[in-house]
Amino acid sequence: MFWVLIFEAYVLVPFSYFYLKNKKSYKNEFDDNVVPFENTIESLKKTIYFILLLIVLSIIGLIYRPGHKLAMEKGKELEYISDLFDVKHTGESAIIFLMGCVVLMGVSFWATYTSYGIACLPLSLLQQRNIDHDKKEIENRFMSLKEKEIMIKNKYNINCEIKETDKDEMLKIEKMKRVLSKYNYKLQEIEKLSESWLSYLIGIVFTFRLLTGMIFLAFSFIIYISLLASITDKYFNSICAYKCGFVLEQINTIFNLLDTLLIFFSKFFPLDILIIASLAIYIFCCSLYGIVNVGIRICFIPLYKLKPKKSSPETLLVLCFLIIHIILVLIMTLLTIAPNYITYGIQKIKLNDNLGYIKCSLKTDKHICKMSVLSVFFNKIFFGIPYFANSYFFSNWLFIIMFTLSFFYRLFFNKISYLDNIDESELNKESFDENMKLLPLEKLT
Repeated sequence: MFWVLIFEAYVLVPFSYFYLKNKKSYKNEFDDNVVPFENTIESLKKTIYFILLLIVLSIIGLIYRPGHKLAMEKGKELEYISDLFDVKHTGESAIIFLMGCVVLMGVSFWATYTSYGIACLPLSLLQQRNIDHDKKEIENRFMSLKEKEIMIKNKYNINCEIKETDKDEMLKIEKMKRVLSKYNYKLQEIEKLSESWLSYLIGIVFTFRLLTGMIFLAFSFIIYISLLASITDKYFNSICAYKCGFVLEQINTIFNLLDTLLIFFSKFFPLDILIIASLAIYIFCCSLYGIVNVGIRICFIPLYKLKPKKSSPETLLVLCFLIIHIILVLIMTLLTIAPNYITYGIQKIKLNDNLGYIKCSLKTDKHICKMSVLSVFFNKIFFGIPYFANSYFFSNWLFIIMFTLSFFYRLFFNKISYLDNIDESELNKESFDENMKLLPLEKLT
């Protein structure tokens, strides 16, 4: 599964992206569609260049990776290359390093988009839009636009010609006023609807929405509390701290809610599988929610904005790239929020007749206590290069901080409004349908 996701992220997605870009650039230049075969060949070339760039960056990373200390000397070139790619162990060290780099990229998306989504998705279902607040907001925005319009008009006498920049600004103000009028009309429709028989149906739907929001909120806090317990446990009880990536000899010296629940429900198979699958799907949905609402950014610089029925194919491909990396981290996150369950499950080892059974851990006999394949896979990365484990550990603290800030900001400061849907595309429309019966602009003042 890991290699399938890597292939999709670094071969299929780039190829599709280049294919669409070539098609669009050719159409803009010649006002015609490029031949599919030619476009495919051109896109394959660019994809190969992209893969070669990744290979070069990977080799540079392998040269400077922790643990590789052999310097290039004359007459020892083969020995240097053998150590660089870890030929003696069939390249295991090199592969682990490259996989760690891929996971580390996904961790940055996890700590930002997913943390925001897990914090805010339940609140978006629980919070109701305030029509009175939106009406006041429309009035305030309209007054602000009118003041700006008066300021521009006062700059010129009756016979003076208005500058092009001010003309554009006046046109933009007029369009924005029409947009506000449109939303004011929508609010009036919602108010009338609340007085009809449909309000009862809406009330029933809203009740189910509240129940869903409460369930999602419970999921969010279970993830938050379990993750906080796990990383706090590692911080205070790790046998070697940052030197080995905050490894624990005995898992769960601090109570972990999710881990305890999963171990308990594992006695009633398949309830534990249903819970872990539900959490994984929920985290995936929260990640999507976070990306859609925050937008695709690099260091706070917006690159793409996702909009319903308006997102470009290139934007959706970049979204796929982010989601693939988040899925990789999601698999690893299960190991963090439910370490005992994911690593050893309900395995126990018998010491003697007096002491009875104890839970499996790193201290117990590895021939009796078998670690899961998932745990072995990621522990190889963490034990092989502690730098990755440390980065992941501190990114989880960043996740906790981002979750806390996003949750309280959304709860107390950021009210949900119908006006949030106003965007540049609506301002670029020449006019609205005259049959909409918009509220006259004068009545907003």
